[in-house]
Amino acid sequence: MRLALLAVLAVGLSAESSGFYIQAGFQYSNVLQDNVASKTDIQALKQTLNTAVNFEKTFPLHQWTAPLPGQIPFKDKQNNPFINSNNDLQELVDWDGKKNIDALKADYQKNAEQLMSAWIAYTIESAQKDTPNAPNSVIGNLINTLGITSSFVMGGYARYKIVQPQLEAAFKAFDTTTLQVAKALGVNNNIFALGRDGNASISTLQAQVSNLERAANTLSSTLFNILTSAPNQKLVIDNPDQRDKLNTAIQSDADQISVLAQALQKVLKERYGISPAMQHRYSNSNLYGVNVQAGYKQFFGSSKRWGLRYYGSFSYNWGEGSKTGHGINSVIYGAGIDGLFNFFESGSHGVNAGVFLGLMVVGNSWINNNTALKTSINACKNDRACTLQMRSSYFQLPLTFGFRTNIGAHNGFEIGTRIPLLPMPYYYASMATSYGILGTYKQQIGFKRNASVYFNYVFSF
Repeated sequence: MRLALLAVLAVGLSAESSGFYIQAGFQYSNVLQDNVASKTDIQALKQTLNTAVNFEKTFPLHQWTAPLPGQIPFKDKQNNPFINSNNDLQELVDWDGKKNIDALKADYQKNAEQLMSAWIAYTIESAQKDTPNAPNSVIGNLINTLGITSSFVMGGYARYKIVQPQLEAAFKAFDTTTLQVAKALGVNNNIFALGRDGNASISTLQAQVSNLERAANTLSSTLFNILTSAPNQKLVIDNPDQRDKLNTAIQSDADQISVLAQALQKVLKERYGISPAMQHRYSNSNLYGVNVQAGYKQFFGSSKRWGLRYYGSFSYNWGEGSKTGHGINSVIYGAGIDGLFNFFESGSHGVNAGVFLGLMVVGNSWINNNTALKTSINACKNDRACTLQMRSSYFQLPLTFGFRTNIGAHNGFEIGTRIPLLPMPYYYASMATSYGILGTYKQQIGFKRNASVYFNYVFSF
């Protein structure tokens, strides 16, 4: 009886007690750094885009004639956008006030939009078939044809001889833009010679072709509005011959320039555009810091070997990033719950040892201290073409496990490992710089702890 009582007392003396505790110590973390960027070599691309070239030498010409919309081989013979838009426009030309003009306008605009899309695609296809495996010649043919067509459209107001102030202003605005484009592309007042004598950088070419497209679209819209303008059911221009001329000006002049300009911008993007593909460069870095944890531990059963603990945790880590030199600090804060098991107890020396396994919910905040990265971020902030998105904090679910020991009633030590289970949810910084029709160059950098190991001194109250 006495021996049994002594055994029970010995277990009670050596078993770990429930209660509050606090621990603190050192922590080491291994961090994954992910640097992501568009596959395009942006520095080489910038040099190419900003270097002036002679158009005829860089984009050699070939005998090619741009296709007309009536040549497009639409598969659906019953729903041909060219025929439909032609019929709609002719009905508007012949409008006598009996049909709903708004409905006719809506039908035309729907069919014209489908036609324009198909016309652009077929123009590119035709140019590529004419000079297969020669993208520079495709560009050259489009530049040359665009220059010739623009030269023809200039002075259209005098050619069509329609006296109408709004129409005169629209043609003059187009002529002014065309002259500005010609000057910017090195041919002064002779845009007819654009394909032969043009001299400018690719970025200037892209920008000026975009200007010409907008001018053509504005002219087309004005022509259409004048053709269909009928206040109080009375046409602004009611002369049949003049209305036929407006029809011709819309389809043969303005729309053709718009198609050629859009086709040229598309092939320029294919030739010089920024690849949408991204490439990753992974590297690892080491962070060192301190770790603090406080909570309550609770043991169950007569032997008090099994238990749970609930705690809050805070750690601060600092160090250098990868070889790129991105200095980073990390702050981690959160709470967790662990299962405890003591596999060794020594009643005579008041020592016990055990293991733990648990899960935490933490917030992870990253602090950048690197001058180069700060410079890149500030440069993006000051560039209207660049969009910056910062996400310095995110949640994580670390699995935690390790070994713990107590020496006496109050003192102990613990060594543990924490492994985050979730992938990197956000990048620390995402920068996207637009180069217009040529695409967007993207850069991203993100950090994620692969694992951390800590060694803490534990005090139990």
